[in-house]
Amino acid sequence: MSVPSRLDAVAFATVERRLKAFVIALWRRSPPLRARPHGAPDQPLRANFDGGLVRLPESFRGYSGGAAIELFFATVAHVAAHLQFGSSRFAVGGLKPLQVALVSLVEDARVEQLALQVYPGLRRYWLPHHVATATGAVTAPALLARLARALIDPDYRDDNGWVSKGRTMFFAERERWHDASISRTIGSLLGNDLGQMRVQFNAKSYVVEPVYRDDNMGLWDFGEAAAADDGTVLEAVRLNQTEGGASADRAAPVRAEAEVGVPVARYPEWDFLIGRDRAEWTTLVEYGASEGPASRIDAILERHPVLVHRITTLIRSAKVSRPLRLRRQPEGDRLDLEACISATMDHRAGHTPDFKVYAKLERRYRDLAVLLLLDVSQSTNDIVRGAGSSVLELEREAAALLAHAMAGLGDPFAIHAFCSDTRADVRYFRVKDFGAPYDAAARRHLAGLTGRYSTRMGAALRHAGRELAAQRSHRRLLLMVSDGEPSDVDVADRRYLVEDARHAILAMAHFGIDVFCVGLDADGDSYLTRIFGRRNVLQVDRVERLPEKLPMLYFRLTG
Repeated sequence: MSVPSRLDAVAFATVERRLKAFVIALWRRSPPLRARPHGAPDQPLRANFDGGLVRLPESFRGYSGGAAIELFFATVAHVAAHLQFGSSRFAVGGLKPLQVALVSLVEDARVEQLALQVYPGLRRYWLPHHVATATGAVTAPALLARLARALIDPDYRDDNGWVSKGRTMFFAERERWHDASISRTIGSLLGNDLGQMRVQFNAKSYVVEPVYRDDNMGLWDFGEAAAADDGTVLEAVRLNQTEGGASADRAAPVRAEAEVGVPVARYPEWDFLIGRDRAEWTTLVEYGASEGPASRIDAILERHPVLVHRITTLIRSAKVSRPLRLRRQPEGDRLDLEACISATMDHRAGHTPDFKVYAKLERRYRDLAVLLLLDVSQSTNDIVRGAGSSVLELEREAAALLAHAMAGLGDPFAIHAFCSDTRADVRYFRVKDFGAPYDAAARRHLAGLTGRYSTRMGAALRHAGRELAAQRSHRRLLLMVSDGEPSDVDVADRRYLVEDARHAILAMAHFGIDVFCVGLDADGDSYLTRIFGRRNVLQVDRVERLPEKLPMLYFRLTG
């Protein structure tokens, strides 16, 4: 296939159509191709596949012109080989991180060899990227790169005993290359050997090489590891998917899901270190909300009949609207100038004056739109001290009580939720939208919320703010319910996402949007008050305390 020889910059969008045609021509497959925004500058980004969805870097750093285009084709050809010749995911089981990396490497070689049997010309896409040499320091990444080259380059010679053994074992199973189990067998044995050699392997800093190969996360089933007590294996086998090192509050990975989200917006992110926004830095992806039994929400209302009544009464009593100026009143907080003039004229004319010479401002109606934004990150599965319930359960109860009250009063309101899996996948769920009824479907969506992934708060706040800005109400309230600190797996600096969320809140003030946060964990107070301001945070450790805390919120709205 001929490709242009020179381009200043090559983005995924410029070659997307040709890549799709390329895969169709090879295997008569048409998997969805999506772009993955870059992570930290010092962390190379790799392709990724999950089921039938393939995600490619927006561009390859350090590559331009024809070399970049060739790399895109090499990457797509490699992932397509996985889709064509791969089988079910490997269970992590008791594998060590180094064994996981080696099983992945052997599986990469296996599907490439099967593809080369059909299309020998694919070698010209892949081979130029294998640049490992049989010299240099004997480190785990170097040995893995040398083995990767040995399994595809017939002209490569390496005297290292471990590399030679791996090559011999792999090609001895040539007749069984269609059986993916050989990858696990060979990789596990090679991992044991390398471990006995006392070669150090750091799973957090390991990056799959060469550059055209995917990050291998699509090969693994994390179900068994997710149940591990210490989580060490699971964190390690993620390899470098985090694109930015360890986070102080890392969310535990979960089983890969079959659902596919739809990217709907790109938002900036405030970098406090450089003092400016990183334009279009995060991608907001909307996913369909899972469903649970609506009876779960009905049971909450049945358990708290007194709370239902108190919260409904409180919200009904709050007249949030434009103030009306009432003239010619018998009492008030100011004089009505026109009434005073009329009374003076009547007095001078000898008539009895009308003493209703006061004016006052009064709110008689309700004109408030509310968006309830729920944090459904992995940390919301934690138990709140003294409550006996998880943060997520408290969030669900608070949302059910508030939604029941607002629906009964006819206030326009929406319920959305969010979590995140790096800046490339800020997940957003619509439990109930503005204009939609709060019916059984909405209650099922609320019941089906689960805690997963991380808490990239700023992007979700910006998206929710955009939704609220479109409402034509006098006052617009964004009420967030969270357990505290923003975090994500591709951010190591704990202050970074806190400052970004704070910047998002400050920006919403310019659009007349009131933002409050209900904090469901006292430990998160310092973070929440930094983001929202001390006056705009309600700390609640039990849902029963909502009625005593909510008056502060409505006092601020009606003040």
